[in-house]
Amino acid sequence: MARGMAENTLPRQGSMFLFMDRPAPRHARPSGALTRLLAVAICCAAMLCAFQLYGRVYHRFDVRLPVRAVLQNPGLPNGCEATSLAALLRYKGVAANKLDLAYAYIPREDFRETAGGRTGPDPERAYAGDPSTGLGFYCFAAPLAQGANRYLQQQGSSFYAVDVTGVTAEGLKQYLCAGDPVVVWVTLDLSAPRTGSFTWVLADTGETYTPYANLHCVVLTGWGRGVCEIMDPLQGRRTVDQQAFIDSFEQMGSRALVIH
Repeated sequence: MARGMAENTLPRQGSMFLFMDRPAPRHARPSGALTRLLAVAICCAAMLCAFQLYGRVYHRFDVRLPVRAVLQNPGLPNGCEATSLAALLRYKGVAANKLDLAYAYIPREDFRETAGGRTGPDPERAYAGDPSTGLGFYCFAAPLAQGANRYLQQQGSSFYAVDVTGVTAEGLKQYLCAGDPVVVWVTLDLSAPRTGSFTWVLADTGETYTPYANLHCVVLTGWGRGVCEIMDPLQGRRTVDQQAFIDSFEQMGSRALVIH
C-alpha cells in the first residue's frame, strides 16, 4: 500500500510537473554560433592589444639600421675598434675580417721597454699594444679611418672613411637618418671615464700617457625616444639609455667615424 501510494505520487511523462529533464530555454545558454562569435571577438581583441604593444616598442625608434653583430671574442679580447670597423664595412657590403683589419691595416705599435721606461704610441696615431692579448689598449678615430681607407682602396671600393670627431648628438642622429651607422667611442658601462695605474711614454713626444681603463668602441645603429641602439662588439645589438650614451660619448671626446 505504501508502495502504491509512492508510485501514484510520481509525475507521469508529459506532465506539467516533469521539468527537470527538459532542455534549458534558449536564452539561458548561448548557441554554438554565438559561442564561436565570442571566441573570434576575444581573439581579435588579443591580437589588437599585441599589435599595439609591438607598435609602441617598435616606434620607440625614429631610425634603426640593420647592422649585423660582429663579436670581438674570440680572437680580439681588446680589439673593439677593428671589430666595430668590420661590422660597419659589412653593412656597406664590403667583406671584412676583424683580424685582418687589426693586424694588416689599422696602424699598430707594440710596447717597448727602454732605458727611459715603457714606450708606446699615441692612440691618436696608432693602436697601442696587441689586441689579441691582455697588453692591448686602443686607438682613436684618425688611425681607424686610415686603416679603413687603406683596406677600402685595396678592395677597389668607392667608399671612404671619415673621422668626424667633434660631431654633436644631433649630428649622430642625422648620420643615422641618412643611412650611415657611426663608429663611436664610449665607456664599457656608459659610466664616467676612469684610468688605471698602467702608463707608457709616448715615443714621439716623451710625455707620459695614462690610458683609459674602461674605454669601448661600438657602432651606433639606432636613435629613438630616450633610447639608442648600438652594436656592441662584446654583447651584440642592444638598447641603451640615450642620455647616458650621449654623456659617455661626449666625455670620451665626441670621437666618431663614418663610411660614405
